[in-house]
Amino acid sequence: MSQSFAKSSARERITQVVESWFLTEPLLFAAWTMHDVVERPGLATIRVGRGKVEFNPDFIRSLRRDQLRSVLGFEAMRILLGHPYARQQPKAELSYQASNLTLQECLRTKLPIPRPRDLWDDERFDNQYFEFYYRELAERASHDEPPDDDPEDPAAPDSAGADPSSQESSDDGRDPPQDDDSKTNDSETNDSDEADDPSNPSDDAASTLDAYSDPDQVGMENTTQWDNDDLKRDEINAAVREAAESDGWGTLGGQAKEQLLATLHPKLDYRGVLRNFRQSVLSVRRRLTRMKPSRRYGFAQMGSRYDFTTKLLFAVDVSGSMGHRDLQLGFSVVSHFFRYGVESVDVIWFDEDVRCEPLTLRHARSAFEVSGRGGTNFAPVINYIDQHRDYDGLIIFTDGYAPVPPKPQNTRTRILWLFKDEATHQQMHQGLRGLGRSAFFKESAR
Repeated sequence: MSQSFAKSSARERITQVVESWFLTEPLLFAAWTMHDVVERPGLATIRVGRGKVEFNPDFIRSLRRDQLRSVLGFEAMRILLGHPYARQQPKAELSYQASNLTLQECLRTKLPIPRPRDLWDDERFDNQYFEFYYRELAERASHDEPPDDDPEDPAAPDSAGADPSSQESSDDGRDPPQDDDSKTNDSETNDSDEADDPSNPSDDAASTLDAYSDPDQVGMENTTQWDNDDLKRDEINAAVREAAESDGWGTLGGQAKEQLLATLHPKLDYRGVLRNFRQSVLSVRRRLTRMKPSRRYGFAQMGSRYDFTTKLLFAVDVSGSMGHRDLQLGFSVVSHFFRYGVESVDVIWFDEDVRCEPLTLRHARSAFEVSGRGGTNFAPVINYIDQHRDYDGLIIFTDGYAPVPPKPQNTRTRILWLFKDEATHQQMHQGLRGLGRSAFFKESAR
């Protein structure tokens, strides 16, 4: 088997691995068959995007069968998680690295790609998602970035401002740069059932795998084809749904399944929820006026003028677990309601109790002085709308660390629970379903 694999062309090697998935890895097989496989010698390694898998034949031929299986499985999982079709971020190298960290956490391969806990030396980074890793990498890069002491070097490429399309064309025929600090994954070499095959040069494989794993070498090139593609995402999601319904996961582990199922439930856009909530609580008052003609009878009858009379209450959690930045983010939401249809908003803040009289705002404000900082109790806010029933809507901005309150007697006032992050939303939203809608601030909003 080793000899026949060694004599195969690069495309034949890919076909052998993918065909072996037909029975054992049906979901990976489905992802692969959604794409055209294109030989592209100008690439350094292999990349996915725009409905194609493009590969450098020399890179493919340098890999042993087990290494190739890991690389192709890695790219198939990248497809299934939608990174090339819905995960664009400003910095290409960090996007590629964040994608690799997410995939490694799902698949735990022997490729020379670290787990997040190894990169940050912290187990709290386990089992996170693409956007989380990108944000953390960007923050670390901003802290570690040295001053520009050599701006006159004309040979240094400006990768941050490069045009992806021009980068793609200029990469053709380029030899990938070598990273002297790369480390070979010895465990993968030693564990291979083809490690003794002399026709598979392990040193070359280690070198090319290091290049494939290095975002500085191939990050720009391998993400230049990434773009929003709703049709491809729908096609991929259909395959994931079918796998979930038929238990067609193959050997994918629990973390991989969890990440894939999460892609079927897009994260809430809190701005969209706010817009829908505003529409649901808008109320108007009709009044007759002779300054406006009737549509049917003209000036013979008085016309109608409609004034918005919406009354909205915004309750902000000021308990000790809410940081200053959280409070700034919460109060910034109020500005959304002055754009259309809401003339004023009453604001209160609470921890174990309501700590102030309502502050009526008729325009957006950026600064507030608040008191409180104790524990969190939602019951006083619910009691407040039971006693003041003239509000059309109530928004409660919180971190969610409190018991679920009793259902209000006031059925007129609609409630929206707005959590400061996804983790608290996931913890609380099921218990609060009978008390109104819920949403959370996405990472990009913070």
